[in-house]
Amino acid sequence: MKIKSLLLSLLVLIAILYSHQVSATHIRAGEIIAERVSTQSLTYRITVVGYTDTRSNVIFGPGNINFGDGREVALNTESDFVLVEPLGNQIEKNTFVITHTYQGPGEYIIRFKEFNRNDNTLNMDNSVDTPFYVETMIRIDPFFGVNNSPVLTIPPVDNGGVNIRYIHNPGAYDPDGDSLAYTMDIPKQDFQRTVNGYSSPASSAFSFQREDGSTPPFLTLDPLTGDLIWDAPGLAGQYNVAFRIEEYRKINGSFVLIGYVVRDMQIIIENTNNQRPELVMPEDICVVAGTNIQEIIQGSDPDGNPVKIEVFGDPIEISSSPASYDPESVFQPSPGIVNFNWQTVCSHVRERPYQVRVRITDQPSSGPALVDIKTWNITVVGPPPVIDDIVQEQGRSVDIKWDPYSCGSTAQTMQVWRRLNSDPYEPDSCETGIREGYVLVGTTDMDTFNFLDDNDGEGLAPGNTYCYRLVAAFPAPRLGESIVSEEFCVTIDVDVPLITNVSVENTSSEEGEILIRWTPPYDIDPVQFPGPFTYELIRNTGFTGNQNRQSIITTSDTVFTDTGLNTENLVYNYRVLLRENNTVIDSSSVASSVRLEPVIINEAIELNWSFNVPWNNSLSEFRHEVYRNKTDPEAQDEENFTLIGEVDVTNDGFTFLDDGSHNGVPLNKEIEYCYYVITKGAYNIDLLTYPLENKSQITCARPDDDSLPCPPVLTFEGPDCSEYLSDKNCGFNTFEHELSWEGDFSGDCDTELSSYRLYFSPDGEDAAFTLIETYSALTNSARITNLPTYKGCYYLTAVDRSGNESDPSNIVCVDNCPNYELPNAFTPNGDGANDTFMAFDNPFAKCPRFVEAVEIFIVNRWGVEVFSYNSLTSTEANIYINWDGKDKNGKDLPAGTYFYNAVVRFDTFDPDLSERKMKGTIQLIR
Repeated sequence: MKIKSLLLSLLVLIAILYSHQVSATHIRAGEIIAERVSTQSLTYRITVVGYTDTRSNVIFGPGNINFGDGREVALNTESDFVLVEPLGNQIEKNTFVITHTYQGPGEYIIRFKEFNRNDNTLNMDNSVDTPFYVETMIRIDPFFGVNNSPVLTIPPVDNGGVNIRYIHNPGAYDPDGDSLAYTMDIPKQDFQRTVNGYSSPASSAFSFQREDGSTPPFLTLDPLTGDLIWDAPGLAGQYNVAFRIEEYRKINGSFVLIGYVVRDMQIIIENTNNQRPELVMPEDICVVAGTNIQEIIQGSDPDGNPVKIEVFGDPIEISSSPASYDPESVFQPSPGIVNFNWQTVCSHVRERPYQVRVRITDQPSSGPALVDIKTWNITVVGPPPVIDDIVQEQGRSVDIKWDPYSCGSTAQTMQVWRRLNSDPYEPDSCETGIREGYVLVGTTDMDTFNFLDDNDGEGLAPGNTYCYRLVAAFPAPRLGESIVSEEFCVTIDVDVPLITNVSVENTSSEEGEILIRWTPPYDIDPVQFPGPFTYELIRNTGFTGNQNRQSIITTSDTVFTDTGLNTENLVYNYRVLLRENNTVIDSSSVASSVRLEPVIINEAIELNWSFNVPWNNSLSEFRHEVYRNKTDPEAQDEENFTLIGEVDVTNDGFTFLDDGSHNGVPLNKEIEYCYYVITKGAYNIDLLTYPLENKSQITCARPDDDSLPCPPVLTFEGPDCSEYLSDKNCGFNTFEHELSWEGDFSGDCDTELSSYRLYFSPDGEDAAFTLIETYSALTNSARITNLPTYKGCYYLTAVDRSGNESDPSNIVCVDNCPNYELPNAFTPNGDGANDTFMAFDNPFAKCPRFVEAVEIFIVNRWGVEVFSYNSLTSTEANIYINWDGKDKNGKDLPAGTYFYNAVVRFDTFDPDLSERKMKGTIQLIR
């Protein structure tokens, strides 16, 4: 009895071991693909793909799938759809499809785990007892738009040969047009658990030399094309590798990772005398949407074996006007060809090239078939817009008109670009967008075919020629731009005075002088405005704006010298009002004085000058002049200054380095050098004498003066955000800040200050700061007005007479005070009161403040969604919601209790305040 019992136990053990081995020798590779089913729900179709060994009788799919939100199911019992396809090379493709609905936005890692890999994988320990695991990450964010994971079109079924370069490409494309990047990973057996004892196939245990005999061998993954190359296997056997296909979407100008797919795959290497086939690819091309691409792709086999050429990638997979090739997936005598054909359309325009993956496979009489894969890039750009006409309108504005855009159904916006004077360039092949030198002055939707350029209400400068071009921009995530339009130009009539000179004639902190000249209104209508005319001269401080606005004089003359100014420390800008019988008819454009700033650079002095004028100071025919004093730094007469440089500003900009090279005499560190510049420019009319010359203030510096002033101490004086807004209406958007500071004159700091510079950042203390104002050294406070939002950061620097700038002061930041409140009831009965469910806009204490976006989902008491709204995607694009009590089909909902879940995003520095999740109930009363 004991012998029988022992024999029975042994048989059971053998059966168990055999069963375990059989069940463990089938899975070779896999990945997970997630596809969003609808834009109206968070339901995803999740496809698990497994590649199995047909020599095993075990069915793929007993593993579990975890959706990343806490729910996990058995794949083989819960699947909606199952498909098994033979792929050759003793491999089957097993596809399981299962749907899953997520409850809200978030980042979800979808995981699939099967019990055992197949046996005898050389580059890991005990593969037969190692679980197979892959994962895919999706990010659901209503502010990012719909997101589908990348799709892999080339299965991992290709074998390789010893000492022959191996190549694989997943043939990935992104249905949303997001950018893809590739990175190596390590095969895993569970979430965040790599397989035991993993080694790279290219390690010295498995690889000895490259295909050409050189060393060392390598395994690489091209981050842009996805080519996985092992050059070259040295030992026959079975290996596993894993890599991630990451998808990035451009959000607010930066690429953000929004998902990835992991492919874990097996490479089988055999001993063979077969040689790898070769491809001959077309050159990368760029075409305008609407072009029919017809190319021949060739391939051959060195051994003369038949070849099969297959084409994969975006153009083949897209639903709108996909590409095709012929013959498709058949072996043909070597050399073989396929004809590629793709009729491109407007919806194909995108920023990134389309990557066409071509794979050639040979058919040897024995041994493994070998492959080669290459990538062909095709860029599809938008056709150029066509400007129809440009007409000058009242108020020195210009109406630009264009033809309906040929890709208007797929483009998103039309950009209007402007420059001063013509640049009649022809774009290079495949060059999209605008070149440097143009300024974006307007953007319209694709149903608008004109734009009125009034220069932000200031009017364009009379006497100048303005040239315009158009660029069509395509929507995210594909993005992309058109080729630029041809240039159209217009010269603005001189029907108002032209300021020709704002020249600093005396530099002083109290007795400075500026000469201002202007012209009569040459082209004014004499019938409508017979005259006589007088001119009122308006002065402000700064390059632009109305700070410290003063009316200086009303005169019939066209020249005036403004005196008693602080030209040493301040910039002034002027405007001339045209009057007839004491009535203002119109005004000139604004023109500022020239500001010269020195910078000490290694026993040299760099000079930089700036200005804001309506004429063109960037003309190659007129060189700006730089003057330096000979003797007395205090003397300002012309005899005390000599010309030391002439600057071609079209090439060198508004800068000059004085290192003594103009006369061969190095700068003396004991001498204080003083400078001024004369700018030279012109309008685009023939009525004036050119160039228009204007002097800067005189500024002085020593070449060895590197003693910095101490940083000042900056203080924010208010007002408090909430208090400031307590009596302001909901649409209020004009803010102000009051600042004060104290200079630090202690220690070894330079105490001879010339000015303070105030810097501002609207994006936080870690973002870039911009100089917004320069104040006299005698000033210790400032009021910053007309701010579009309350938040902002400041720092202050002190500047000495040599132009040395102190380190920044302490940074002072103030943040927005966000607010958003929703009611708990509304009565959609058409009486004009409380008819919609909307955010409060009264009283002022409940106003929405600093809201960037709102997304809300409303369900009934059974959890069925009856209404959703996203301010970023809505055509109304307002943040108030305005739900009228109707369902998605426009039918009135019954009175009762409804539930909402909302996400509100605010414009704040504080990340804890930037997003607020709101939940609540709504009483719909009828």
